[in-house]
Amino acid sequence: MTPTSDAPPLDPKQPPVAALAPVSLPRQVVVCLAAWLVPGLGHGLLGRYGRAVLIGGSIYTMVVLGLWMRGHLYSPFDPDELLGLRDVLSKVCLIGQMGIGVLQPILRGLGFGVSFEFKAATYEYGTYFLVVAGLLNYLVMFDVFDIAKGRKA
Repeated sequence: MTPTSDAPPLDPKQPPVAALAPVSLPRQVVVCLAAWLVPGLGHGLLGRYGRAVLIGGSIYTMVVLGLWMRGHLYSPFDPDELLGLRDVLSKVCLIGQMGIGVLQPILRGLGFGVSFEFKAATYEYGTYFLVVAGLLNYLVMFDVFDIAKGRKA
């Protein structure tokens, strides 16, 4: 049974589930932006603290594992990576990695994932861990949006 259903509960002892009230449009924008900038923060702002810890912890763990495997962080500020037409796959990786929010430029600024370490056997796995962490956070943003709209509990 969905939270917005008007059907009677299957168990007569359980009270019917009420529809969730959506939050205002400016707050929806704020929580979605917060969910992108800091993984887990959007759920935290909506009071879903368990989800916030689980999601934030999962994404940060993937980022740490990706860097530990010597993955490469693509930079949206490098004109050669951004405008060069020689490697289209790097643009796809860049878009995916931008999903981890402010963590990406902070880590690049600290020197993590800047150089290509082709000698590391796990280089490609680490890079794709970083990409998947960003893509997972994009999905989390949709979840935050659905909760903020009142469509999901």
